[in-house]
Amino acid sequence: MASHFLLMPVGRNFSLKDIDGMTEARARALFARCRWGSETEQVCPDCGTIDSHYWIKSRKQWRCKDVACGRMFSVTSGTVFADHKLPLRTILHAIHLFVSHVKGISALAMSRHLGVAYSTAFVLVHKIREAVTHAQEQEKKQQLEGLVQVDGAHVSGRIRKPRVKKKASKTQARDRIPKDANPFHPNRRIVMVMRQVSKTPGVGATRTIVQVVRAEDSENARALAKKYISKTATVMTDEHPAYGDYMARYKHLTVNHSIEFSTDDGVNNNQAESFFARMRRMVIGQAHRVTPKYMYEYMSEIAWREDKRRAPPFVQSREIMHWMSRLTPDVSSWKGYWQGKRRRDEVLFVP
Repeated sequence: MASHFLLMPVGRNFSLKDIDGMTEARARALFARCRWGSETEQVCPDCGTIDSHYWIKSRKQWRCKDVACGRMFSVTSGTVFADHKLPLRTILHAIHLFVSHVKGISALAMSRHLGVAYSTAFVLVHKIREAVTHAQEQEKKQQLEGLVQVDGAHVSGRIRKPRVKKKASKTQARDRIPKDANPFHPNRRIVMVMRQVSKTPGVGATRTIVQVVRAEDSENARALAKKYISKTATVMTDEHPAYGDYMARYKHLTVNHSIEFSTDDGVNNNQAESFFARMRRMVIGQAHRVTPKYMYEYMSEIAWREDKRRAPPFVQSREIMHWMSRLTPDVSSWKGYWQGKRRRDEVLFVP
């Protein structure tokens, strides 16, 4: 029987020990390779000139060789880390901690590991999460094909347990809002997940698309499928009435979860449930509470973790650094409380 990925040597090819052995110059070179693909050539963020620009040792910056430009820039200029105060090694430590905690890491834990203030760790982990979100946005440009599993889950807007205990029933207090309650609870959101399953047995899902909606109904389910799932795909769902329209567009297979987890023919929703299992563990064990304000970013993080679960830590870290270098401060969707209202205060799918 093959060993689990995390038990193999490739699953630990990039560790805190490796980062501790780096100098600030080596960390800068790693960021340069992830941003520009080279340690010797740089791209001026102002004029776009590609050259081996003048290195100013006293400032730890380059000066553009273009006479008309002459701008001073660093490896983080024009990115979400522009004007950063933390050393590059500390940022690299944060990225590694983010990657190595397979069920996510809280800002408070990040604060203790790095020895920085909670507010600093909060900003840092959200910038990393934003880079991951942009990576997942690129996955949405190509429709899911082959075998696709679709499901939805309630993540917020749940009622608390009452002070006085009631008789035991089939439904728990932490379950979804009852039908007689206001369906438009301020924090009520549904996370819809669509996962493309590999044809190779044992590989599982290979691509994940996630979206936050207000209700798991036929309107949202139909619009999401039309946008993100190819017409030639085979779609597996449970018997929720929201997916009743799929039969007219796809080869639609269902499983009755009140009776079984998988049919005799192998029809199941296990890959979608796998996403929600990791998501629940992150919410319960790390975040403890996810509100609509940052829900899309958290769900995109889990989708990224699921898709990259077999990628070596160095590959995951390098991808995060690559996407962080592609994000500019002025178009950043997350800017913190002090920089005004977020552009993505509500990230809802509108059919």
